[in-house]
Amino acid sequence: MPWNQNQDNNPWGNKPNGSSGGGNKQTPPDLDEMMKKLNDRFGGFFGGGNNGNNKNGGGELSKGFIITAMSIAAAIWMASGVYIVAADEEAVVLRFGQHASTSSPGLNWHFPYPIETIEKIPTLSVQRLTVGFRSFDDGRTRKMDQEALMLTKDENIVDISFVVQYKIREIEKYLFEIDAAEAINTVRDAAESSIREVIGATLIDDVMTDKKAEVEIETQKGIQAILDSYNAGIEITTVKLSDVQPPERVSKEFKDVASAREDKERAKNEAETYANSIIPNARGEAKKMILEAEAYAKEVEDRALGEADRFNSLYQAYKTAPEVTRKRLYLETMEDVLAKADKVIVDASVAKQVLPYLPLDRSKVEVK
Repeated sequence: MPWNQNQDNNPWGNKPNGSSGGGNKQTPPDLDEMMKKLNDRFGGFFGGGNNGNNKNGGGELSKGFIITAMSIAAAIWMASGVYIVAADEEAVVLRFGQHASTSSPGLNWHFPYPIETIEKIPTLSVQRLTVGFRSFDDGRTRKMDQEALMLTKDENIVDISFVVQYKIREIEKYLFEIDAAEAINTVRDAAESSIREVIGATLIDDVMTDKKAEVEIETQKGIQAILDSYNAGIEITTVKLSDVQPPERVSKEFKDVASAREDKERAKNEAETYANSIIPNARGEAKKMILEAEAYAKEVEDRALGEADRFNSLYQAYKTAPEVTRKRLYLETMEDVLAKADKVIVDASVAKQVLPYLPLDRSKVEVK
């Protein structure tokens, strides 16, 4: 049956008694009567009269007022969709909770609430989090032993604190694939998991000395791999170890080990310096001796070749003039021999007229 028949709780109230259909039956109100009452109440504010001469005029004025009010309200509602995205931000437009579009920096517009809403995210700013400690605005820091203490490959415990810097790379994944409100905790958990894996494959001496840079690089790769598997839309820009040291209870022993290691390195450097100064000198001396031997061999060879050429020349001259060559050779030989002898030769014809001369080497004469 129709809704307005035999229903005691209809929205239009009860029918008057005695009307057709029963004692408590209800009838819908007259719309024209309702418009007349609204016009009588509000028409005076807009110059409308409520007299019997112009009944239809009030109804027309009320309709115009409603249309105007609705137009103004619609304009205000549409204008509320204007929004500004800062230079370091991106905005995601959500239409009934689903991703509709992504807005770039500048002046933008979206369908106002409740059709569309926006989420602004600073995608260009680099965000920072700490693992192993917490820092406060007043400069205080607090150690987080549960995060900082880690086990190395050689089963030693090391206390590590580090800083992770990241930024949002894909805003859609950041908002819809992970809980954006808990994003910093997600990154921190991934960072702690990654560095524990890296430290677990590294010796404690390497972590505390010359392989810190490798630990940072491997940790950054591990964090990025974990976040990519989550489709988090986050990019890790930097991982920096801020403090690497042994636990406080064994720090003295580790300092002794570090001092011994430094002494070892210093002795090694001194030995290398000494070797670098001795070995080049020895190599230089060896090279010098080799060059001198080669020069001597060349000299002897050239002298032998010269003597052979000289002998051949003399032989040819002897064959041409034997007597002259023989006498010349005799005189040249005697000249060489007598030049080395301490002798005075005097002709026999004048020998008796010359005062005898006794040359004595004064350095070899003994005076008695």
